[in-house]
Amino acid sequence: MIPEETWRKILALDAAGFLPGPGESAETFLSRVQAITDAETSLQEKLATEGSATVFESIHLSREDAIPPEIIEEAGDLTETLYGFRARHVPGFFLSRDVGLLWGGCMIGDTVEPLAVFLIRGVFRTRERWLFYNRRELQAHELCHSMRQPLHDVELEEFFAYRTSPSRLRRYLGNCFIRDYDAILFVIPTLLLLAAQIVQSFLLPRLPVWPFWILALAYPVWLLVRNQRARNRYFRAERNLTRWGILRPRAVLFRCTTPEIIEIGRMKQMEEFAPLLERDLRWRVIAARFLNASETAAEDSELKHDDHEKSPDTGDPIP
Repeated sequence: MIPEETWRKILALDAAGFLPGPGESAETFLSRVQAITDAETSLQEKLATEGSATVFESIHLSREDAIPPEIIEEAGDLTETLYGFRARHVPGFFLSRDVGLLWGGCMIGDTVEPLAVFLIRGVFRTRERWLFYNRRELQAHELCHSMRQPLHDVELEEFFAYRTSPSRLRRYLGNCFIRDYDAILFVIPTLLLLAAQIVQSFLLPRLPVWPFWILALAYPVWLLVRNQRARNRYFRAERNLTRWGILRPRAVLFRCTTPEIIEIGRMKQMEEFAPLLERDLRWRVIAARFLNASETAAEDSELKHDDHEKSPDTGDPIP
């Protein structure tokens, strides 16, 4: 039995962007949160006293580059609307040096150190938009990754993060590249096709190019198929939760692993869902925060562009 005061703290931590991992006990969860908080406090103290700090051996941060709380709060409005959390604890910094031409931002963490920081391009100090990037979206995207880290989930990780985007295309395609090798296998066949065409044009006119076209198209098609399969799994689960009267299905599924989402999608009636709620601490938090009939659905007017987007597998509106 968890003491009432401790339970209220755990619920508040979930709302603040700290998610219990699968099977994690209350003691282990609180200990991990304390380690993260200590690491973040240590970083802030070093920045305050020395003006700069180096994290993960090679990332140089300065006090002047810290993202102000009011800018981070922009992302909190979006993550609260979508997923029921507002993470103010993750250190964020503007970065202008040594970044790629089209780089917008990223989250950097470590499997050993209990610390994560997110970085966004320096142009966002004074601008909300740059090229096809939106400052609020970039921050919310990375904060979604920060909260879901304990799940160690890959298949739908980018799907949830890209739901913060105002772009329908990015929301649809964002989950295509979910592993490091996806981009490599996407690019290499294209380069081989280019090389084959150059060889055909200048050296071997009879060289057949069509096999290289097959190679160039095969992996993109596979990425689209895999992405659609993952989307179908999510939307089946969301439809079930909505049918059972759960007002914030996105917030519930955001805290689930992919196998759990698949499991929910296969359920025929709500009675099958009930045993999940006692599976571990994480599910008890989900039940307490989002399955209470008095919980009201928070909807951001800026997300109304989703009203006419259709789920590819059923035609149902995507929230």
